[in-house]
Amino acid sequence: MASSTAVPVGFHYETKYVVLSYLGLLAQEKPQEHPPSSTQGTQQQLMAQHASEKEALEKIKIEIEEELKHLDEEILEAFTTTGFDCHTSPVFSPANPESSIEDCLAHLGEKVSQELKEHLHKALQTLLSKPVTYQEYRERTQETAAHASGWNKVLVPLVLLQQFLMELTRRGQEPLSALVNFGVTYLEDYSADYIIQQGGW
Repeated sequence: MASSTAVPVGFHYETKYVVLSYLGLLAQEKPQEHPPSSTQGTQQQLMAQHASEKEALEKIKIEIEEELKHLDEEILEAFTTTGFDCHTSPVFSPANPESSIEDCLAHLGEKVSQELKEHLHKALQTLLSKPVTYQEYRERTQETAAHASGWNKVLVPLVLLQQFLMELTRRGQEPLSALVNFGVTYLEDYSADYIIQQGGW
């Protein structure tokens, strides 16, 4: 299902924006509340875990804001050669800000997370046990996406990427730019034809 042609430059920018925005949804989440129980350790351990998660989310938020700024600069610098204008893109400038692409994807992503919970968990565990490479990400994503169809299949790489980013950040790694590239490359190679046939993002 690899894309047969090079994607239009506008699609590339929109896809990068979508990946960054979707990963940015993590930073808007509240750190998970853990139910009090004696098996999970003391209250102090839970508070430390909560603080660590909050710190990871804050770090992700700052990195994503930086990446979005770089994307804006890249688009502006390339305007004379590409002619791509964010103001005419429904992704960057939705007609109705209440129904932005990231809000729609967040809703769908939640559904995909529930429906493919076991498959996503298995893929994530495999990814975390090996070096961070695009090939590994691509293979785990394809295995998981095989259980989905339509837009859900498009959401699998984003949902998996989001979970992977959170775990790596918790572990003190800063993989954002590499993971953004993984997501953009995967979507352009394996989902672009479908997305474009549906009228784009």
